[in-house]
Formats: sequence, C-alpha cells, structure tokens
Amino acid sequence: MSRTLFLLLLALFAALPALSAEPAAPTAAVCAIRHQDQLLLVQDRISSRYSLSGGYIDGDERPEQAALRELYEETGLSGEIVADLGRWQKAQVFACRTLEPIVSQQDSDFVSLLKAPNLGGEILNARLIAVDKLPRAQRRFPEQLDWLQARLGELPESEVRWQADFVAQGNALHQAEIPLMMRLQQWLGPDVWWLSVSNLFGSGGFQLALIPLLLPLLGWPRLRQLLFAMLWLGLLVQASKEGIGWPRPFHLQPLIATHSAQGFGMPSGHTASALLFWGALLGWLWPARRGLAYSLALLLALTTGLARVWLGVHFISDVAVGLLIGALLLAVRPYWRLDQHASAWGLLSVAALAGAGLSQSAHLAGIGLAALGLWLGGRVTLVRDGHTPLLTGAVVLAGMLLMAAGAWVLPLLTSSSLTILLGQFVLFFGLGLWLSAGLWWILSFLKCDTRPKGNGSDKGTL
Repeated sequence: MSRTLFLLLLALFAALPALSAEPAAPTAAVCAIRHQDQLLLVQDRISSRYSLSGGYIDGDERPEQAALRELYEETGLSGEIVADLGRWQKAQVFACRTLEPIVSQQDSDFVSLLKAPNLGGEILNARLIAVDKLPRAQRRFPEQLDWLQARLGELPESEVRWQADFVAQGNALHQAEIPLMMRLQQWLGPDVWWLSVSNLFGSGGFQLALIPLLLPLLGWPRLRQLLFAMLWLGLLVQASKEGIGWPRPFHLQPLIATHSAQGFGMPSGHTASALLFWGALLGWLWPARRGLAYSLALLLALTTGLARVWLGVHFISDVAVGLLIGALLLAVRPYWRLDQHASAWGLLSVAALAGAGLSQSAHLAGIGLAALGLWLGGRVTLVRDGHTPLLTGAVVLAGMLLMAAGAWVLPLLTSSSLTILLGQFVLFFGLGLWLSAGLWWILSFLKCDTRPKGNGSDKGTL
C-alpha cells in the first residue's frame, strides 16, 4: 500500500510542471466575417475545401496582425478586429469586419479576389456561404465551422456590394475577350467530347502518364532530353504567370468557368506544353517528315488552346502567348542536348527554386525539385539501356502509380496545407530521382540486361 501511495505521489509531482505551465501560444489566426447568415469562406488550392480566411502566425506577429494580414493576402479585403472569439485547437479565432464593402456576384455569391496580392496562389476562390448549406465533405475544418455556427450572433455584419460580374474590373483586352468567349461557349455547347479530349493533350498529368510507353519507345537519352525541355518550359511559363499576374476569365466572370484551374492565366501552359511535347515526340517518330510532324503538333496545340477557352480557364490572348513560347522552345531544339551536362540541370534547379523563393510559387518549387531529382539521380553510375521494353515499362509504371497514389491520399490523411505541400514536394523530387536512377537500379538488381554492361550508350553520370 505504501509503495502504491509513493508511486502516486511521484506521478503527481512529475505532472505539476505540466499542470502549472501556461497554455501554448496559438500558431495560427483566422478572421470570421459575416453577412446576414453567410460566412466569408475561401477555397484552399491544395485541399479544394472551404474554410475561414487565415493562416500561420509569423515569428514577429501578434495573432491579430496575422489574421488581418492573411485576410488581405487571400481576399484583398482590409478588415478590423471586433472581438476575440477564443481558441479553436491551435488557431486564435477573431470576429472581424471589413473596412470596405465585399464585392460579390449576384446568384453565385462568389467574391471578387482581383485585389488580392496572392491572386491565383493558395486560394482558388472565395464565397459567401451559409454554413448549414455547405456539405461536410467540402469543409476543410468541419468542427471549426460547427463551433462557429453556434456563435454566429457574436460576429459583426459586413457590408456587401452585389454585382452581376467583375468584368469592369479587368483590363481593356480582357473586357473585349469575355463577350467573345461567352458567344463561343454558347455556339459550341456545353458537351463537346473532342474538346474534352483535346484538353488532355496539354495536361502535364497525361503527359507523365505516357512515360511508361515513351521510355521503351524513345530510350532514356531522348526521354531525358524531353523532360529537360519540358521543365524549362514549365519554368518559363510559371515565371511569366507570376511576373505578369493577369487573372483567369472566371476571376472576372465566375459563371464562365466549366472547369477549375489554379494560378494566374497568362500564358496558357497547356497550349505551350501541347506544342512542345507533341512537336518533339512526332519529330522523333517521323524524322523524314519533320514539317508534317510540326504541323500536326500545331493542330493539337490549337485544339488544346480552343479547349482551354471553351472551358473558361484561359483568355484567347493567353493561348496566343502560350503558342509563342512553345514554338520558341521547339525552335531551339539543338540546345536540348545540354541535358548531358550536369551544369545545365543545376542551373535549371537553382533558377526554379530561386523563383519559387521570390514568388512563393509551389509550381516553381515542384519544377526545381523534380529537376534536382533528375540531376542527382543522373550522377549515379548505372546502365540505362539494354533492358527489355516490356519490363522497363512495367517497372516505371509501378513506381509512378505508387507516387500517384501518394499524391491522391495526402489530402485525405491531413487537413494541414503545409503538410500536404511538403508531401507534394517530396513526391516531385522522388519522381525525378525515380526516373533517373531508381528504376534503373531496380532493373539492374533484377539482372534484366540483354547485353554486357561494358559500354552502354548512356552509362554513367549526366
């Protein structure tokens, strides 16, 4: 008995510091803004779910400052703190009121984000939504909204200015293009299967899915050249988007969009990618008929551009500039041979990661990490030819399916945008490493070579 009492007292004394310690400071802060029975909610780019506007507290900030900063960065709205509603998990929740009317579209309740400094970045859109009408599957933090719903009366009313659309806030070129795009959508109709297929021609996901077929068909040296060119294209397109900062059509007329898209609009990455990818591929397959190959690639790129306009995610001018960038990179095709030099991959990685640091672009970070993986993997001495095509395709497919499954399951496992983003970065780096080293190591380990390893055509480092 005395022994049990002694252990209980020991446990009590050990727990005293924890019991007397002050609660940990909040790591995040959010603004709750109300209009009538609706809350201002933002749709997160990574999880595609809705939540209150807010984010992490920087080291030198007070929670109040962080909440108002995040509100402005995500929506372009300036606000003021009216009351502290308390803590929800690690976030401090504030009742806020906007200092200017919220510009919202009639019927759809979309909120204009054209003044947001991070337009097209981490937030897809913002809306005024009644919590009880938002399905739980579309809520990023369901319990937080339930907690807030019971305290809706404590939130001050924010004024709203209703508009039919936001077209008048765009530049003159976009104001002229919106009516043309709407007439084009009406003329083509809502269900055009060949345009839906054409949209795939410029999709990075679709092009990556073709790698298990392209690697046995082209061989590693040509596939590496294609990846080198496509990553440079991604860098140029994304840097242009960040530098120009022009909105997409649905930022001006939300009802025009029949498909979702992320980031800024100018230029169209799908169109540029379609021209470069299919131009390179068809040029290699038909070397004696290079003119015909490029003409067919241009046709595919044009239909991709038309699909992007039809879907309401790109302006006509975005498509034109995308075609120009794709054509310029296709014209400098002889320089793709620089992929054999480690310094070229190093420059690509550094340029993309530096651009990501300056613009806070996750796309640029992904490009830089994929290039870094390809560069580091290429420095490993491995035989990268002489394996049976069927097994080569099967091994690369297996690895890519595992990474695709990881990307799909990440948002299901956590609601933390930071965790999801870090996981995606790891997958980008892993993809580059897998294609340049991992799959070749497995093939060599399985001893599937069909000829001696003495002088492979692509043996050694980049």
